[in-house]
Amino acid sequence: MKYLIVQDWQSTHGNHAGMVHMCEMLKEKWPEEYEIFVKDSPKSSKPISGNWLKRKLIGKYRYYKGMYYKKHTCLQNYLSLCQPMFEKLKEGDEVFLLEYLLPDEPQYSLAMYIRKKFPFVRIYALSHLTKSYFEQSIVKKTPNIVYEWSKPIDVMLTLGTSLTQYFIEKNVPASKLSTGFHYVDSDYYHAPSMPKVIGDRLTIISMGMMQRDYSLLVDVVRKCTDVNWVICRGLKKVDDLFKDIPNVELKGFLPENELRDLMGEADLSLNIMDDTVGSNVITTSLAMGLGLIVTDVGSIRDYCDEQNAAFCKNETQSIVDAINYLCTHKDKVGGMKQHSLVLSQKLHIENVHKWFNALKAQRAN
Repeated sequence: MKYLIVQDWQSTHGNHAGMVHMCEMLKEKWPEEYEIFVKDSPKSSKPISGNWLKRKLIGKYRYYKGMYYKKHTCLQNYLSLCQPMFEKLKEGDEVFLLEYLLPDEPQYSLAMYIRKKFPFVRIYALSHLTKSYFEQSIVKKTPNIVYEWSKPIDVMLTLGTSLTQYFIEKNVPASKLSTGFHYVDSDYYHAPSMPKVIGDRLTIISMGMMQRDYSLLVDVVRKCTDVNWVICRGLKKVDDLFKDIPNVELKGFLPENELRDLMGEADLSLNIMDDTVGSNVITTSLAMGLGLIVTDVGSIRDYCDEQNAAFCKNETQSIVDAINYLCTHKDKVGGMKQHSLVLSQKLHIENVHKWFNALKAQRAN
């Protein structure tokens, strides 16, 4: 049995593109092979009650000791959540920790517990953060976290070669690493049955909040007046950046079906990113049959190639030149859209299942 332990996040709760949905798809298609344990979406801390001195003292204690308190509490939550699994684990079973290398989520402590109590099971750990995020937000505080957290794990899983190489640089043996692809729900995300006809003006959609450079994006938008822009900013407060630009349709947080419908009306998906491994925006853009304009960073070339994407430098003029070229070569846009559909075939859930099945044969040094 494969036991999938996953964290529900508010940003992907209930939609067709998060890790929880991936687990649900695996369970639905292969019910005899998978069990799922979902940890609820993290909730903000409750306000500290009492007089001002008590609030100040407890707040200060939480400031210094809160990380230990949070880790201890979360581990107990995981142990309670996984108790039904502990009662059934047997030799040959496999445990997948699908939110690994997040210091605030103690799946490392859970991995250590499982390794000690159930040494006969295989443990796999997936991390889907980027190299730049690790360097800026995690490794600065805990320099050896990648190597230390890899110790109780049989195979470390990534969704992009850039992260795999980064882990090797952090002294994780290459034999202990496996790289797969981020999945896409092709039943939900697929090209419209009546594909949009490319008109006189291209429609370009930009989506996503994480590691997006909005200052660069607004420069590009201001210089590209011959296209229709749809900017999906999510919860980012960037409205002022795009005010007084007439060819921009700015969208806040949208229900998933509305976002999908907007993608169905677009020709191209623009992704100005600082870094990337497996990205929901990239995979859903492929499945929806959009051509892509992307900054050439991270693991983007694991998912795109020269036939479906224009690769750009992380600078305004490079991106503007790519857009201007495509505005005058709409036959190229049509070919990009078709090839995105071809590339999306490797992202089907069946390929995730094959990847997970192949892991048992991998033996780390």
